[in-house]
Amino acid sequence: MAETRPHITVGHHDQYGVVAATSHDNHVAEHILRLVGFERLPGSTLYGLTDPQRDPVRRGAQAVQSLRAAQYRVNADVAYDLQPHTRLGTGQGLLERLEKPSASTVTPSAQRRRSEAATAISPARATAMPARQPGVAVEYRPATSTPQPVRTR
Repeated sequence: MAETRPHITVGHHDQYGVVAATSHDNHVAEHILRLVGFERLPGSTLYGLTDPQRDPVRRGAQAVQSLRAAQYRVNADVAYDLQPHTRLGTGQGLLERLEKPSASTVTPSAQRRRSEAATAISPARATAMPARQPGVAVEYRPATSTPQPVRTR
């Protein structure tokens, strides 16, 4: 199956900072970009992050997460992508990525290791949590209270 192009690509531009580009002529995607903090750059098809000096990496990563939560396919530079299996290399330019999206190179064994790591309990949490015995259910005990008298008029 051929890989489909992303709806939106987010990357770094030397002059404008964090930028986004849509690969489809989609007015809804343009509206969503404005909602997550991008504005159309004058004379360009790119969208720049508003107020680019204010924490661009965090805001760019949040924008990528919001776009994905809105069910858009998003390719992003490593700095703005919190999902390692969809990251692109940093050697390609933003416009080149729109023309030739990279193929996923995640092997089944790497995918298995990631899923095991995602479901494992963190060593930091393991020491903070009390040890539970397997197969022992937590017993529910309602609080004992004295019955309240019924008021009548």
